[in-house]
Amino acid sequence: MRSIVITGAGGMLGSHLCEEFAAAGWDVRAVDRPGAACEAARSAGASVSLLQIDQAEGALALAELARSAQVVAHCAFPRDTSSRDEALASIRAACTAALSGGAPLLLLSSCSVYGRPRNLPCDEGDLKAPVDAEGELRWEIEQEAFRTRRLRGLKLAVLRPALTYGPRQRRGMQASLVIAALAARAGRSLWVPRRGPIVHAVHAIDVARAALLLVSGDAGLTAHDGRAFNVADDAPLPLEELTRALLLAAGTREAGALPYSPAPARLLLWILRRLPMWMFWGPLNRRLARAWLSAFQGSPPVPPPQLGPELLEQFSADRYFDTRRLRALGFTPTQPSAVEGLALLAREGRAKGLLPEASARLGG
Repeated sequence: MRSIVITGAGGMLGSHLCEEFAAAGWDVRAVDRPGAACEAARSAGASVSLLQIDQAEGALALAELARSAQVVAHCAFPRDTSSRDEALASIRAACTAALSGGAPLLLLSSCSVYGRPRNLPCDEGDLKAPVDAEGELRWEIEQEAFRTRRLRGLKLAVLRPALTYGPRQRRGMQASLVIAALAARAGRSLWVPRRGPIVHAVHAIDVARAALLLVSGDAGLTAHDGRAFNVADDAPLPLEELTRALLLAAGTREAGALPYSPAPARLLLWILRRLPMWMFWGPLNRRLARAWLSAFQGSPPVPPPQLGPELLEQFSADRYFDTRRLRALGFTPTQPSAVEGLALLAREGRAKGLLPEASARLGG
């Protein structure tokens, strides 16, 4: 049986990789820090073994796990982008483990490394000029991995997903879906921007499928050594359509369309990114948490999503990506558009009791 070590198994992407590889018959060695929520990894199947280790013992424990593994997949990424030292220590441990085990490394990065692309659609060789903390840290992690490849002979491939959404996400698109669902429950309507920038998204399931595709050929991941791959769906959407799809999935009424202009939007983003957490984001998240508790009568099944300025950057400029390199390997997304993907996410969330139902007042 082929085996894979997956770091960050408690996160959205890591947990989806655990499920996808377990379903494909791989022996999955799932790794995360102590205290991480790894229920999805635990329930992915009998072929998944879970180890929760702290940073002090991480490198040695990973190296032991990587022995006889065919791939090491590094999905770990700190929730707080100020944890630069933790992130760099984590990628160094993953590189060392892959080298000691003679396995290639698959690094899960992000299209945020491109910043605001100069060329559209943006391909893998375009300029890396990140404009936010996440993009900067993602690019620094990539550089560390490529440096190890150059100096120590690490076999390496990189996946760069576009704006990602899916189950078990607490930020990003999931937080926006929760806000829309809470508005629907309260019988409120929400505004959408008029057109806005073009946004490219991808479902977490499709990122996991892309990872499986890269390692499944005769030569495995080694055949793609030194290459990066954008992964995104088929249909980049104007912000207006993406917002409308989100409202439709949540069952929220549309109040109308607001004019959108890039310059004022970027000025607002600049202000919101520099506001102290206690001044804006902290009170906003506390209000969201109260509404979340109320929606589930004080016993929510999962913690409330968290809002922050990182998602807003995705809506400040056109971002759509060239995925021909991955498609040449036979990749096709199961969710070709965020319109269908968000609708599926909302249906699954309600079926599992993870998303509140719309209020009966909404029909009026």
